[in-house]
Amino acid sequence: MHTTRALARSAPLSAARRLAAIAIALFLAWAPAGRASTPEEGIAAGDQHYAAGRLADARTAYAEAVKAAPTLALAACRLSRAESELGETQKGDAQRLMWAEAVKHARDAVRLAPDSAAPHVWLAVALGRQALREGPRTRLALSKEIKSEADRALALDPGSGRAWHVLAVWNMRVASLNAMERMAANAVLGGVPKGASHENAERAFQKAVELEPAYVNHHVEYGRLLKELRRPAEARRELEKALELQPTSSALDARYQAEARALLEKLPR
Repeated sequence: MHTTRALARSAPLSAARRLAAIAIALFLAWAPAGRASTPEEGIAAGDQHYAAGRLADARTAYAEAVKAAPTLALAACRLSRAESELGETQKGDAQRLMWAEAVKHARDAVRLAPDSAAPHVWLAVALGRQALREGPRTRLALSKEIKSEADRALALDPGSGRAWHVLAVWNMRVASLNAMERMAANAVLGGVPKGASHENAERAFQKAVELEPAYVNHHVEYGRLLKELRRPAEARRELEKALELQPTSSALDARYQAEARALLEKLPR
């Protein structure tokens, strides 16, 4: 309302112009405060929504930051993360389109900051989710890029827990290919990607947990691997740890913890 008082002290205006000026000032004074005026404010608003689990609102705020600063890799990374995780809550074509947008914005971030680890991490994450919606051949073709992006991220920042997580999941899934999928790998990739093993998956999960012990999904996915390896006591340890943590490491923590409970119910007593 200070703007209105300042107008009252200004030089005399015609009645019509004075009323118009007061109307504009009142609009500005009472307009919703959610709109960001700078990319930094857009990112900050997105971070607040993300922390509260409001992924759709976070996406809107990050998109505004990208629009305001299309060369800012951080904004593109944040937008890709929000879209990638928002897609987890969707189904069908909406999910496919959301994950395609996440990949697009992660590629933009890589183009803008190729020597920064984060863009490569979020591209690997987005491609991994996109692969879930594809058939065996496309999924296998995407696996090459997922591995390449995770490796690039770790070369730039060996301390990236999320990159170790991607590498762990890649090893787990490639090592678990069935006979038909291995035949497809021979046709698409000229063979199953080399070096993938459950042992490498476990080592990568252990590294991810060491670097980011409070990240819920590290423990959930590590527990899933241990369950597949028929090591129920160790799987239970990781899944229970996931449930003990505060759900503040990701906007999807509640979903991850629900998965942990479901996996625990399937473990032998």
